[in-house]
Amino acid sequence: MLINNFFKEYGVKNFPAISPATHLSGRCRTAGRSAFFSFLQETNQRAKPATASATAFAQMPPAITWLTVAQMAVKYPAWSENSLRALIFASKDRVAAVRKGTQNIIPGNGLAAAIRRVGRRVLINEKEFLDWVDQQGIKERQARC
Repeated sequence: MLINNFFKEYGVKNFPAISPATHLSGRCRTAGRSAFFSFLQETNQRAKPATASATAFAQMPPAITWLTVAQMAVKYPAWSENSLRALIFASKDRVAAVRKGTQNIIPGNGLAAAIRRVGRRVLINEKEFLDWVDQQGIKERQARC
């Protein structure tokens, strides 16, 4: 009965009618559901995807993935939460201890572009973080040569 009402409400016409008695017994209830799902499968197979929207979707840039420190540590076990927090702390330039009236600035590690702070939550852009890791390896190799 519910399935018939659904199709009447949304104006679907080619669905086989299911009597109310069909929904009362256990065996017939599953038969009604299987008819419902087979109808949906046929409808989905008949629908053709629009080519314009498919090409527009293919041209869209990939979505940015923001992970918390804990999620990043679980996804990439090479970095623990503490090591990620240390990298985040060192990501921006900071002032060293003042000695004899001079201020020394400790340069950041360059990871600041991949980090966003939203309230107390610290988010890491996964792609930029991995790009930063790759750049670190290149810098070390070039320094050795």
